[in-house]
Amino acid sequence: MSDAWIFAAISADGAGRACTLRELIGIADYINHAVLTEDEFTAGVGRLLAAGLIEADARADRYQATPAGTKLCGRWKGGPSGWIGAVPPRLELLGPPADGAWELSPGAFRRAVDEYMAS
Repeated sequence: MSDAWIFAAISADGAGRACTLRELIGIADYINHAVLTEDEFTAGVGRLLAAGLIEADARADRYQATPAGTKLCGRWKGGPSGWIGAVPPRLELLGPPADGAWELSPGAFRRAVDEYMAS
């Protein structure tokens, strides 16, 4: 479920626009009323990268859906919480997720959460 939550946050605008980690944390909180953990984030990003649905560059602090990801996610109805009925079933069509390695530099996730919480 965290993969779908991360994917929904990254592709929320439906246009493939890149976002920063702080923005992604804020969007994820907005649509699910909770803040991701670092483990949820790094595991989910690794699996979404392995599936070819997102692009992620930790050094450039840039996360966005690929064209394939944008096409798969599409738009969902029902406001911010509408992702829950739309995104997980679309990801399930791809079959079981493949694990992929993804790491952030030490402290990067905590700093992004702190920046989000202070805004």
